[in-house]
Amino acid sequence: MFHYTVNTKHNLDEAVKEVEASLKNAGFGVLWDFDVKKTLKNKGFDHNQSMRILEVCNPEEAKKVLEKNELVSYFLPCKVVVYESDGITKIGMPKPTKLIEFVDDSKLNQIAGSIEERMISAINEAK
Repeated sequence: MFHYTVNTKHNLDEAVKEVEASLKNAGFGVLWDFDVKKTLKNKGFDHNQSMRILEVCNPEEAKKVLEKNELVSYFLPCKVVVYESDGITKIGMPKPTKLIEFVDDSKLNQIAGSIEERMISAINEAK
């Protein structure tokens, strides 16, 4: 699977707050909170599914991977998505280890694995 997704007992707004806090504890800051439903509505399009896309970054890790291969910039910042599906709130992310495969640079695999482990731990803590 290219992603890691869990169900949460929280509603969407609570889940966003929880995952923001746990990501912060793991060294990741939220750069942007994109409310998909609200943004589309403001642009004149109805979208019934509640969804927030958080763009997150750990500056130290970003610097490290960018110095090894600038193509990694295509995947930055990392994304964590909180959304409702069939009445269930979910928290998920694309796996950095899967994304890094597109760069085909073995030096980055270990770094991506470490980032992925910390992000998964933060998601699990938030659920």
